[in-house]
Amino acid sequence: MKETVLEARRVSYVYRTRHRTVQALNEVSYRFASGTVYAVVGKSGCGKSTLISVLAGLYLPSMGYVLCHGKDTLTLDRTLHRRHDVAVIYQNYNLFPLMTVMENVLYPLRLQQKKKKEARALAERTLRSVGLSPDYYNRLPAMLSGGEQQRVAVARAVAGGQKIILADEPTGNLDEENSRNVMEMLKRLAHEEDYCVIVVTHDPQVAAESDAVIRMSSGRIVGE
Repeated sequence: MKETVLEARRVSYVYRTRHRTVQALNEVSYRFASGTVYAVVGKSGCGKSTLISVLAGLYLPSMGYVLCHGKDTLTLDRTLHRRHDVAVIYQNYNLFPLMTVMENVLYPLRLQQKKKKEARALAERTLRSVGLSPDYYNRLPAMLSGGEQQRVAVARAVAGGQKIILADEPTGNLDEENSRNVMEMLKRLAHEEDYCVIVVTHDPQVAAESDAVIRMSSGRIVGE
């Protein structure tokens, strides 16, 4: 039986602007297991990206709890939570523009205070695993295609050692071939290396390739 690594228990999230109050999540409960790829789908504004942010500890629930390996994120050091437990991949890659490919992948390892030689070896191994040869290591993100930048983003997430990957529209800016390549990488991590991968997507093909599809509407989970 697969282990539950991340759990939302009746999670609500409310945000306020000057002119209105919006309930982005409304008592969402779900258990996420290792070795599984989840797709979170629904119309824009239904709460998908907010759910990712709450699971990542970027936002704290207005009500309810998020448990990571049984520990409440309200009591965790959320910086360490994102450094050691969860990694987030974004649609726009979020690479550091003035850092090379290698420097981008080394960044989370330096935050973890890995020894220089160990960090370099791990970064090289991870970049090879996503199909990037040494020819790419000293290039800046602007010198890469969208698909190549997303590969670097995946490598940076994996290199940090976090076994929970939260991906917010990771294929949204990619063509069909590169979308397929990114999904193949994420599926391999889940099925061969026991990662828990949660993907927010509008792409029906991405949803079709996932192990479970979570449908959201108006801040609630309405089907699976």
